[in-house]
Amino acid sequence: MLFCLLILHLFTAAQSHNILFILLDDVDDVPQTKQLGLPNVIDYFQKYGTNFENAFVTTPICCPSRASILTGTYQHNHKTFDNTRSNGCDGKNWDTNVAPNSIGKRLQDMGYRTGMFGKYSNNYKGTQVPVGWDYWMGLNGNSVYYNYNLTINGKIHTFKSEYKTDYLPDIIFENATSFIKNDSDNKPWFAYLSFPTAHEPFDAAPQNQKLFEGKLPPSEKLPTYNNTGCKSKHWYTRSRPPLSNISELYNRMGYRRRLQALQTIDKGFTELLKIIDTSKTSIILTSDNGFYFGEWGMILDKRQPYEIVIRVPMMASGPYFEPGLSTTQTALNIDVVPTILDIANRSLGYRGKNTYTLNIDGTSLVKEEKELRTTFLIEYHGMGIKAGQDNCSREGMQCWYKDNQVWQTDPKFDIPDTKKFCFCVDAKNNTFTCLRRIVGSDESTHSGTSTFRDFLYCHFEDTQFHEMYDLQTDPLQINNIWDTLTDDTKNKINSAMNEITSCTGFQACNSLSKLDFGEMGLVDF
Repeated sequence: MLFCLLILHLFTAAQSHNILFILLDDVDDVPQTKQLGLPNVIDYFQKYGTNFENAFVTTPICCPSRASILTGTYQHNHKTFDNTRSNGCDGKNWDTNVAPNSIGKRLQDMGYRTGMFGKYSNNYKGTQVPVGWDYWMGLNGNSVYYNYNLTINGKIHTFKSEYKTDYLPDIIFENATSFIKNDSDNKPWFAYLSFPTAHEPFDAAPQNQKLFEGKLPPSEKLPTYNNTGCKSKHWYTRSRPPLSNISELYNRMGYRRRLQALQTIDKGFTELLKIIDTSKTSIILTSDNGFYFGEWGMILDKRQPYEIVIRVPMMASGPYFEPGLSTTQTALNIDVVPTILDIANRSLGYRGKNTYTLNIDGTSLVKEEKELRTTFLIEYHGMGIKAGQDNCSREGMQCWYKDNQVWQTDPKFDIPDTKKFCFCVDAKNNTFTCLRRIVGSDESTHSGTSTFRDFLYCHFEDTQFHEMYDLQTDPLQINNIWDTLTDDTKNKINSAMNEITSCTGFQACNSLSKLDFGEMGLVDF
């Protein structure tokens, strides 16, 4: 009898707790330039959830970051190295490392009804439904808003350019709403909503296309804006020309269009709340990476190790998160999976099948006494292509022209045909590995004497170039202090980097939080 009551209790708990995960695209959360444009979302989490002030991605580019979000692992473990199929974004590697270890598969094995809606990987296409998903609505290809194909439970559906019937953010909300309402199987549900917003082309709903008139990127007030002459930075950062009048206009219009596009997310989120029992549902919202708006002369992209592109919003609500809390606890994209599994385990009272080939490198963000992480990896493999025939294309880089056809919806980039400009986003040897250390006020103070509680160290592979910044005194990462360190300290840092770049599992990947860097005072964390 007692055994039957226990089973009934576990089944009731399984019925009672659901999980909603919302993934935005290219939305940063740097204090100096914060531009979320989501007032209702922010208001909800400020009242009912926890805001993670120090949230980061471990790889600042779409597909590798999404692989980390799906699996809870660093890039060197899931082996999705860039946005191409040949380097792990979909295809054989994805089917081997990502899909069978995804949060969808793990929760499905635990008895959840799982649904995926929107962008999966940059190269997903066809009729295949990846393992782990009971309901599948996968975007074929990269982020768009109109004129696309969706694979819905194994069948391809084509959408065109009519707002009322084809606007992808609305389609995601509509299908997710139906999935959430359909609880006939009495299972807890997990809904993974992956929006194109706010990726270029930043198409906004027609009713939002006149908003934010005259609003400029906050980055324009910073000393890093259009700063292309910083000699202590890697050659790729120094290689770009200053913004012209045309490229600055493109940057400003892109910023405004992004804010306009985000209004659909803000409204759709409030509509979802109306059908969800928030007392029995955990909600997590984040982004796959941040975004540049002219810092260091870089516009409307990412792919660098600096704060503007590695910091992201991370907010969570539900029974396992303290309402109204803003915490300096470090949160990473690789923490999404262990956090969701922790929530599911607490609700279900047992763990699912242990048949997965990847160990989870992140840790749960559910507040409790646990080993804290203060130091983590940032990994990036640069992408380059062969030179083409035009004057913009460059060997080993990704460059193309931006012209008046770049946006097909209002407000458009109405420049003369002769005013196109060359736009470079990456280079094959823009490949780096970084240590990001941050000890927030939530963590106990260390016993060392140095002020190095908040730093970024990066090693660029092509020229053995190094960058290091003390973010306590230099939050905008202007002054590279690597050359001021002693050889002994440099050797310790490089030794630590070599050790951690092959780590597997949280214990191994968190070992840097306890390392002694000698004169830097990073002792007894």
